[in-house]
Amino acid sequence: MKIVIAERDNHERVAIEWLISTYSIPINNVLVTKTVKETMAILEKELPEILYLELDMIPAEHWSLITRYVKTFSPKIITVTAEATFERAKQAIELGGVDLLVKPLDPVKIKKCLKMALSLAVQRETMDVFSSKKEEGYSYQSIFLDQEQNNGEIALMLLHTENSKKLADLQQFLTYFPFSEPPTILPLTDMVVCLFKNPPQHIKEEAWKVLREWEAFNIEPIAAVIIPPNTEMKSVHDMYLEARRLLEMTFFIGYRQVILPKEEYKSWYEMDPFLTSAEQREWVEMLNSFDKKKIKEWMHQEFLNMETPFPNPEKLRTRLTSILAQVRRFMKTYELEQGEMEEYYLKIFSEILYNRVLYRVVQEMLLFLYELLDRSKNGDVFSKKDVVERGLLYIEKHYIDPDLTLENVAEAVGRSTAYYSHLIMKRQGMSFRQLLANKRINEAKRLLNSSELSIKEIANQVGFRNPSYFTRLFKEMTSMSPRDYRLHMREGME
Repeated sequence: MKIVIAERDNHERVAIEWLISTYSIPINNVLVTKTVKETMAILEKELPEILYLELDMIPAEHWSLITRYVKTFSPKIITVTAEATFERAKQAIELGGVDLLVKPLDPVKIKKCLKMALSLAVQRETMDVFSSKKEEGYSYQSIFLDQEQNNGEIALMLLHTENSKKLADLQQFLTYFPFSEPPTILPLTDMVVCLFKNPPQHIKEEAWKVLREWEAFNIEPIAAVIIPPNTEMKSVHDMYLEARRLLEMTFFIGYRQVILPKEEYKSWYEMDPFLTSAEQREWVEMLNSFDKKKIKEWMHQEFLNMETPFPNPEKLRTRLTSILAQVRRFMKTYELEQGEMEEYYLKIFSEILYNRVLYRVVQEMLLFLYELLDRSKNGDVFSKKDVVERGLLYIEKHYIDPDLTLENVAEAVGRSTAYYSHLIMKRQGMSFRQLLANKRINEAKRLLNSSELSIKEIANQVGFRNPSYFTRLFKEMTSMSPRDYRLHMREGME
């Protein structure tokens, strides 16, 4: 992948290059320019996949020329400006930009835009393949452009993975799924759209079947949104936009759901996202009295007992950050705004901003508050330096127990489950589940190579009740079955 950074400010150019290398973004050729002339020349010569373009550097007389170059060589464009004006937004849209960034720049937003541009660049060939399905009558133009009319016989199914890393698996799964009426399958950067020219008679039941079949082989859940035929929406594009809006209901009702249009889903309930003065005083009192029970009741009553119409999810996130502001003051009072608790606080802030399901945000926030109250009330009597090592030693001693859980390990080292999970991920770079799987599979390798035990016996000795699951996980982690691994190792010794 190649990127051209067309930016007059040298500091900005260096910063973008640094971000690409620091975040391990798969771009192996970074080209920089500081004038419109240089930019056009390098676009023509290098044919980059991505163009990072400062709009302010383009004189009005060169606008039509740079637009023609961009459309000719078709890079994915990230536009940036220091002028947050309608004119700049219009220019970004005209160029087909992934996003318009406004200076001063936010590194997190830049990273997100770069990843989005990369995804779109990688998908270009795939999109061409799918858009060529003229015999099916649908393409990406059907959902993105307001051209394909809804004749009342079209149905749309939108499928979304809670874990975005599973999107490719979902696409492959749908390709081979036995739909009663095969749809056109259109993968996007964060979901998959299925368009049915001849929709199944019971499309809701078909969606539930998709969810059940998916979860038979995958832990990560998905949600389906159905826009049935005979809707009032005039075009396929309108159906797609409505499906995306309905997908936001997962924030309140979770995944493993089939969502259909309902009257109570048509609009958000308006609310004040900020704590009132009385509520702020209540939080100060609950924190200072270390009242876990009252805090839990308050959070559950406020966020987990909602009825339709639901409030705007973004306003709810703002309300949660308003609570976190009170917690921050409490942390400063007890001098806990540093070290492990500071990292934990930032993790919860990120959960509030990005977690897709409200009840998970609330649960994570409560676990953080419990840990915080315990620390402030009793003091940290455990050694911070070796808490992870103590847990690893516990795993070493108990990995053969098929019932070993993160809760067991966290309890053994005197930490909350959520907090210890965060520590393991930070220090070891992997989850507890991955850590335990690595330990068990490595021990299985040793036994396969040094003993005559059967596959079933080895599975049992390294903590697996189900030999079939052991074989599947072993193959997933080593690219060969336990039997093939044993033969390979022994052939290598001869």
